[in-house]
Amino acid sequence: MQQDNRTQNELKTGSIQQFFDKNILTLTMSNPTKKNAINYEMYATLSLALDEAATNQDVHVVILTGEGAAFTSGNDVNAFETRDTTSSKPPSSIVFLKSLATFPKPIIAKVNGVAIGIGSTMLLHCDLVYASQNSIFQFPFVNLGLVPEAGSSYILPRLLGFARASEIILLGEKFSADQAKNYGLVNEIFEATELDQVVEDVATKLAHKPNQALQLSKKLLRDMPIDDLLNRIDHESTIFSHCLQGSEFKEALSAFREKRKPNFHNQTV
Repeated sequence: MQQDNRTQNELKTGSIQQFFDKNILTLTMSNPTKKNAINYEMYATLSLALDEAATNQDVHVVILTGEGAAFTSGNDVNAFETRDTTSSKPPSSIVFLKSLATFPKPIIAKVNGVAIGIGSTMLLHCDLVYASQNSIFQFPFVNLGLVPEAGSSYILPRLLGFARASEIILLGEKFSADQAKNYGLVNEIFEATELDQVVEDVATKLAHKPNQALQLSKKLLRDMPIDDLLNRIDHESTIFSHCLQGSEFKEALSAFREKRKPNFHNQTV
């Protein structure tokens, strides 16, 4: 990886933009026609970038963000229909989540606009989260006939308590940046026009700190059995995949495309 090098991996729909400067790697999810929804190719690019950054001594800090006025609206639902359910390999989304969960260096999430589904759950694996005032968060999995992912069913009760975690997951309602800060999911909130400079300043501060001490401190702060977390990510993924084949998700997807409210009354588990 070279200083001041910009690489963009163009995909059929969506891309991951990579920018590296002054020991800071910025990964930008770009799929503007779908509010930066993430497909499997984008997940593969993200995990590869993180894996390379983990062992690159020149990278001290990673910034994770979305292009324009959205962080990410979550999974690209069209990708679900082309997902290979016969492969023994884990989907690229799970590979990315494990790369994120085990990444040894500080990750800053810069959230501007919607952070839906994995847009919210991936924040649980970031070390610092800064959001714009107009950001919206949601864990909508139950509403879609699905289950939570990214280890969120493991982390949220430990972070927020059982009652609050149940409220966020079971009701699946949207909540504001102010609520996210109150929950402890966001560090600080800024006007959208200030967000870039704030995150750049914080990343620069971190990049100038002793790298080994920074990584060891992160490891101590994330004091949870990593095998338990990774096993939970796998377990969630197995159930999630089963739900993708179920009648509830199919009804939710049909309702989304037909722009109507889903009717789950006649659906069976």
